[in-house]
Amino acid sequence: MKNKSFLPWIILFLISLGSIPIILHYKGFTSAKIVGVIVVVSIIAALWFWRINTRKKSPRKAKVSLSVNDKHWMRGHISFYKRLNKEDKIIFEDRVGIFMADVTITEIGQERPEKETCIYVASSAVIAFWGLPYYNYGNLREVLVYPTNFDMDNSLNKRGIVNGKVHHGGLMNNTMILSLPALETGFQIDNDKQNVGIHEFSHLLDKSDGKIDGIPEYLGEEDKKIWVGLMKEAMDNIKANESSIPAYGGTSEAEFFAVVTTYYKECPSLLKIKNRPLFEFLDEYFNQEKG
Repeated sequence: MKNKSFLPWIILFLISLGSIPIILHYKGFTSAKIVGVIVVVSIIAALWFWRINTRKKSPRKAKVSLSVNDKHWMRGHISFYKRLNKEDKIIFEDRVGIFMADVTITEIGQERPEKETCIYVASSAVIAFWGLPYYNYGNLREVLVYPTNFDMDNSLNKRGIVNGKVHHGGLMNNTMILSLPALETGFQIDNDKQNVGIHEFSHLLDKSDGKIDGIPEYLGEEDKKIWVGLMKEAMDNIKANESSIPAYGGTSEAEFFAVVTTYYKECPSLLKIKNRPLFEFLDEYFNQEKG
């Protein structure tokens, strides 16, 4: 049954291919060349049709079910989840289960990743995208969890300066790397405006439009202008040491978005006090503003 949808393409290809010698004999080179072009176009169209058809029919993996113990563990270790109301907790659990089914989580040095590690990674993703009407995490296919920090070339190094990385382009374009100690610390200390998991998934949100430039997707032109203005002012204040936003947010527009998103997700009340315009913009963007 699956192959029947491709039968017309196969017939068209064989007929076109078989007609080339006949046309070449009776009609000449030009006519045969035209038919050859038609054959090539047909092959391209058939491959495109196959790609789209296969993608549509690919069954989605069943979401990972969280046990009562998992949910109890989350209440003790994921502060964002603990603060949610009953209905939102169910949505959060559902999205964590979907993420764990859809994205491969590889814990380096372990035959299988620890369940807690998977929940930390999935919770980071859900928190970063929380409030948005979409949460498919782009083309992310795998999250590598390293036992230590690492260097810029992705080699393990306890003294490495990198604890999280979203790849943009190249062979690892669909891969994220996180340091397990930094990932755990981000959730253990939940009021320091820093969480490497949320930070890196904020980069992934920024990457949704094809660029990691500090301007997230789904902003209208007017909102982009407002956001760029808020970002420039806030970055100037960071550089002048007159801001509560962590200093790393002043290094580039891309890092600013990830840093301030983490700040907003972890300490929204503090951001509201320290920078109300920035807070209100993010509150609206993440659909958290109250009418």
